[in-house]
Amino acid sequence: MNSLPAFIRRDWLDVGDGHQLHLAQYGNPQGIPVLYLHGGPGAGCTADDLVLFDNDTYHLLMLDQRGAGRSRPIGELKNNNLLSLLKDLEKVRLWLNIPAWCLVGGSFGATLGIIYSGLYPERVMSQVYWGLFIPSESGTNWLYSNKGAANLFADEYLAFTSLAPFSANIDRLFEQYRQGVNHSDLDTRSEFIGQWLAWELSLARPAAALSDIDISSASSLAEIELHFASHQYFGAYALMRQLTAEIQAQTFILQGEMDWVCPSQFVENFLTEFGSDAISYSMIKSGYHALANDKMAGEVVYAVREMANNMKEE
Repeated sequence: MNSLPAFIRRDWLDVGDGHQLHLAQYGNPQGIPVLYLHGGPGAGCTADDLVLFDNDTYHLLMLDQRGAGRSRPIGELKNNNLLSLLKDLEKVRLWLNIPAWCLVGGSFGATLGIIYSGLYPERVMSQVYWGLFIPSESGTNWLYSNKGAANLFADEYLAFTSLAPFSANIDRLFEQYRQGVNHSDLDTRSEFIGQWLAWELSLARPAAALSDIDISSASSLAEIELHFASHQYFGAYALMRQLTAEIQAQTFILQGEMDWVCPSQFVENFLTEFGSDAISYSMIKSGYHALANDKMAGEVVYAVREMANNMKEE
């Protein structure tokens, strides 16, 4: 069994707009550069993500996006939007003096990577994604309205909307949650944050409990996710439609059969209409959205290692 990537160094990069991004480097400094794109948005990188990589092959770059993880200020929403995140990736690449790199990520991190690789096709050598989120109106409604995942997880959705009793309209739901997560009363804030994350967890890892995850940064995660969702992900879907066909790098997308956050049918329909010949798609039987699911994690580890093998043969 390969050892985990060894720690190299960490930095806080000033990208302007009052944001400093936490960047941790691991693995082989002379290895294949790979940028890890966490999801959420707002989840940040964790030590658990290191298991996807071995110690010798990759020069691993674990970047906490604006307001997430160890980036500063934590939970900051000002100047935190899709275009800023995309510009940040280029600033990091230039700071490290990397001509081109590989990308690996899941969920909204996969969304971000797909857009970046279509926007800068010459900067991406190869990429692996899982749980790709399609930030269309249908994708958002599936997640948060009463017409999608709510029909599969009725009790959990009832608990999710119990704090927002006038939430038949999705914009109203977001507004009530925004008021809740910013409430002056700490207990009220905690209740809204907990319910937001519990709903997401019920879809990402069915049967898991909120206590199963680290919620030390729960407030920033909930606030950033809500911020992006209530702003229609700052035009991410329009950019995906425009740029996905421009992707040149070999791209592997793995979608779980039981991914209730980002159902495979949404991804398949999108790729049929807007995909690139460079993209290979696989639906993983019994796979969930989260990598805590062993089946999904195993497939992603294999894909990441195959990406390195393919590059060594070129």
